[in-house]
Amino acid sequence: MFGETDFTVILQDIVTALKLKSSLSAFQSTVPLKIILLSPHPDDEVISGALALRLMNEYKAEVKNIAVTLGSNKLRHTERTKELKNACAYLHFENTVLSESWTKKESELKKIFKEYRPDLIIAPHTKDQHPTHIKTGELLKKILPNLGNKFSCVVAWSEFWGMNTKANLLLEVPLNIIAAQMQALTFHLGEVKRNPFHLRLPAWMMDNVRRGSELVASPGSAAPDFAFGVLYQVQHFSDGKFKSLKASSIPLVMPAHQQSK
Repeated sequence: MFGETDFTVILQDIVTALKLKSSLSAFQSTVPLKIILLSPHPDDEVISGALALRLMNEYKAEVKNIAVTLGSNKLRHTERTKELKNACAYLHFENTVLSESWTKKESELKKIFKEYRPDLIIAPHTKDQHPTHIKTGELLKKILPNLGNKFSCVVAWSEFWGMNTKANLLLEVPLNIIAAQMQALTFHLGEVKRNPFHLRLPAWMMDNVRRGSELVASPGSAAPDFAFGVLYQVQHFSDGKFKSLKASSIPLVMPAHQQSK
């Protein structure tokens, strides 16, 4: 699904200079997964979307982005809505924008969760430092226990502004996925003008591999040989409670399968 972009050559040069391996996200099999991305702002669906993109690309998972807000600058809401629509279209994400009222957001999300029945929800962890990221994570924690004991899903808590010290998964971001993310971020024109998030994405992901090699595994562990990665705290929600996953139930480090040429 995702091939070369304007950034592919640059990324290949980084991998070569570091003498690391570059992988590609490639189709493995069809698994009927439904994923919801809870994005505090337009552009977070891209930045925190590596896990969703890999599952979509490798297992044909269905991804629905929920834009929790359109940002604090109301003068930019119309423009950011257009940017969000274009980025989601590029990534093949469905897209929904919640109301401005946080009370309405709660009721809208409850309805979406009950109707959509996601297998996986990706949301920022509640210590992600940015106020809207924190509020988004807290909103999810408030809603899930009120959906009834029959509701269950996996929750992957993402990080961006603040480290998640409870991360238990270091996910490789293959070359074609990070290239697609960088390209998708260019649709958020206003945001990358004030801060070139797309160009800084590789450095952030490289640092995630540095941290994750010992944070997720154990102190003194050797770093994996891939260049780019993201960290998540993966939990299972069932019977009205968040439950930690046993170390044996998920791989601590999840590389891609196919090496690039």
